[in-house]
Amino acid sequence: MENIFKVTYIKHSGFLVELSDRYLLFDYWEGELPVLDYKKKLYVFSSHNHRDHYTKSIFKFETLCEEVKYILSFDIKKGSSFWKVAEHVTFLDAGITASVDDMEIRTLTSTDEGVAFLVKTEGRTIYHAGDLHWWHWPGDPEDLNKVRGDNYKKQIAFLENEQIDCSFVVLDPRQEEAGGWGMDYFLQKVNSRYIFPMHCWEKYDLIKQYKEKNDSKYLTGRIMEIVEPGQSFELE
Repeated sequence: MENIFKVTYIKHSGFLVELSDRYLLFDYWEGELPVLDYKKKLYVFSSHNHRDHYTKSIFKFETLCEEVKYILSFDIKKGSSFWKVAEHVTFLDAGITASVDDMEIRTLTSTDEGVAFLVKTEGRTIYHAGDLHWWHWPGDPEDLNKVRGDNYKKQIAFLENEQIDCSFVVLDPRQEEAGGWGMDYFLQKVNSRYIFPMHCWEKYDLIKQYKEKNDSKYLTGRIMEIVEPGQSFELE
């Protein structure tokens, strides 16, 4: 079987990972997908119920591939009924390890809503943060911002012994200079071969600036530069 490891950026926090016999689609809410091989399995992940991470339109994929399965955060079950049209749906609580077919999936507790996903399949380990991030909002009470930061660090500690192939990590321009703190901490603590900034609200210059500033500081080449929707990356 041909060894395939390809990432396509869809929009915002939405990514399609193509492996040899399957696709993993993370936090799709809008945007155009590439043409898919309908004979491959499609696993659709949604990290939480926010409108920029989850939408009823994912269930149109029921007829897109021969086998489609949904792995959804626990809060989606409570906050939505759209999923009832799907044949194969698995809801995951935060802080657990579960199996879906031959995939091992670990969930981390988000510092906002829902979960982050650590997925092991086909010899690859893939991390999608959802909204797990070091949220530090200008103007919020300092003690509240400190709790958010501490909670983020506690969750990232679960990844420190992992060898991750590909990570999708929040880099949010709305937090001003604090927007990169979560990414900074991830780069310092976690071993990931490729890191894709996301949740940038289509501020692609922010990714370029962050990469130029930090690639050499942490490890040259780990940060992938996204410049537009539909961009694909062939990974090793």
